[in-house]
Amino acid sequence: MLALPAAHAEGTTGGVAGEVSAPSPKLRAGVVVYLEKVSGPFRPAAEPVVIDQAGMKFIPRVLPVLRGSTVAFRNSDPVRHNVFTPDGDKYNLGTWATGESKTHVFPKSGVYRQLCNVHPEMEAFVIVLDNPFFAVTDEQGRFKLEGVPPGSYTLKTWSEKLGVGTAAITVEAGQSAATKIVLARP
Repeated sequence: MLALPAAHAEGTTGGVAGEVSAPSPKLRAGVVVYLEKVSGPFRPAAEPVVIDQAGMKFIPRVLPVLRGSTVAFRNSDPVRHNVFTPDGDKYNLGTWATGESKTHVFPKSGVYRQLCNVHPEMEAFVIVLDNPFFAVTDEQGRFKLEGVPPGSYTLKTWSEKLGVGTAAITVEAGQSAATKIVLARP
């Protein structure tokens, strides 16, 4: 769980709930929805966030994290795996066996593709954001952000296959702002 400043205590915050619509129903899931700018400071979780390598896939395929977070890459497959990215700081964590994990800290915001040198069909995305107000849409395109300080914001999306969506929202203490974002192919 992310640590929020005391000013964001329960009862003084609001939320955002909504839905992402897409040209194809299968493209509604796995969209990262986030608030573009929120005053902070924000601290990442003390424990690493986990991406597993299981069934020859990265699970989850899309993982949003707060800047400064540590991600643990676990290998649950009965074969050796590797993790690297050609993006940002271009790391390569090497190759490791079943049951082992390697970690990486994400100090800069951005989108980092996660690839495996051993299995080129494997791909995932770590989306590093500047504040903890983000969610990943479910199969119906629904999302919910909680604990948001009152104010006016720009809600944005990141999707692997669709263009960026935006919506202007206003959050009031004790209320949940509702919105719908329509995404299209770029």
